[in-house]
Amino acid sequence: MELIGTYATSIFWIVFILGLCIFSHELGHFIAAKLSRMHVKEFAFGLGPVILGKRWGETLYSVRAVPFGGLNDIAGMEPGEEDVPGGFHTRPRWQRFITIFAGVFMNVVLAMVLFWFIAVFHGVAIPDSPVTVIGKVMPGEPAQLAGLRAGDEIVAVEGSRHNLMIAAVAPGSVADHAGFIPGHFILTANEHDIAVPRELVEILSQPQLDQIRISAVKTGAGVADPVATAQLPALTMAGEITPERALAVAREQLGLTFELLDQAAVVRYLSLHPNASIDITVRRDGSEVTLAVKSHEIWGRLETITADGQLDAPHRRIGRIGVLLTPPTRKAGVFEGLEIGAMQSVGSVVMVVQSVRGMIARKIAAEPAGPIGIMAMTAERAQAGWAAVLSLGGLISANLAVINLLPIPPFDGFHIVLIGFEGIIRRRIPARLEIATRLAGIFLIMLLFVWLMAKDISNLLLYGTP
Repeated sequence: MELIGTYATSIFWIVFILGLCIFSHELGHFIAAKLSRMHVKEFAFGLGPVILGKRWGETLYSVRAVPFGGLNDIAGMEPGEEDVPGGFHTRPRWQRFITIFAGVFMNVVLAMVLFWFIAVFHGVAIPDSPVTVIGKVMPGEPAQLAGLRAGDEIVAVEGSRHNLMIAAVAPGSVADHAGFIPGHFILTANEHDIAVPRELVEILSQPQLDQIRISAVKTGAGVADPVATAQLPALTMAGEITPERALAVAREQLGLTFELLDQAAVVRYLSLHPNASIDITVRRDGSEVTLAVKSHEIWGRLETITADGQLDAPHRRIGRIGVLLTPPTRKAGVFEGLEIGAMQSVGSVVMVVQSVRGMIARKIAAEPAGPIGIMAMTAERAQAGWAAVLSLGGLISANLAVINLLPIPPFDGFHIVLIGFEGIIRRRIPARLEIATRLAGIFLIMLLFVWLMAKDISNLLLYGTP
């Protein structure tokens, strides 16, 4: 019964999030069309046959059989329909542009509302906090068997209390001359994935090497050019490299100071060590306790930097211990929540745009998720709670806003380009040409849809994850 309940909850959230994104998009078109005094034949919630409808004025407001998404039927939008009274093409071009763009705008607004709701009713993560709290321990998983509890604060993994986010670089130091700056997050050393300073110093201390290639993610610098790569000299060291000694060596010989361990670093360390016994130190009731946890192995994705300097997240065997980690949060007020929601919404759109630019420039590996992948991610987030699902919904809505601006039928970007082109030639393009263009675009989208579906299914069958 518990499994059935989990599936039912996951399906509910999938339908709710995707349907909400589509409905809000259509609602944007509808509001703008009404404000422009266009004839809207029907505005519907859901898809399929009409099960409930009422006509107010010239518009039929209906509820359809499938409670997913919506429909906004503006008169005069079909090819050749120019003389429909109150139709789309009877209005000035600037009103047509606003009506089309309003769908994209509403997706950005929806993302803002979702992020606002999370900030006010769940809480917003405290920025730059190194605190990592166990929010939930899964029954029968390694964490529970080792004695970890919900509410424990993780302060160290294998004795390491720092991550590889650079906090400071000493002027004139080796790291300074190599080009590293505060905010760089080191991911690899000689193509080896690492998570804590001790692992970095261990690789730098290998006697057979003179220079070691270090790659980092440029946090806050834009993901269109996300990777920083430089050479650091090998270190001459003898004896055991403890976490404390690694920090001292990094500071004294390289000029690097690192941030305290945070949630991302904990997850990364566990991911890099599947089927391993890991000493995890937690703060519980004011004192520290160290417990040995045996991680298990699953398929998943892990961020890395390839040999040619591309940011990638391939499928691989990663470690998990069966916990949900939660960052420290604080609840925002209503008006502060609006500011946070707006910033996160715009930030999500910027991130999507930069990611697309990075993929085009081959700085980021192209790994788009299809509909099945989005459903799988939603189902996975559902296990972490409603706030995680709504956060994913905000990102999906931001993605839809950007994707809908592509100048390809049937996306809104195509209609915007068409409005501009018709403004130049001072007439509507021939119906046959518009139909042919629309059909070609839809055919390309269908091919992409099939490819993404096949890719998602293949990933689920091979790895159990999108």
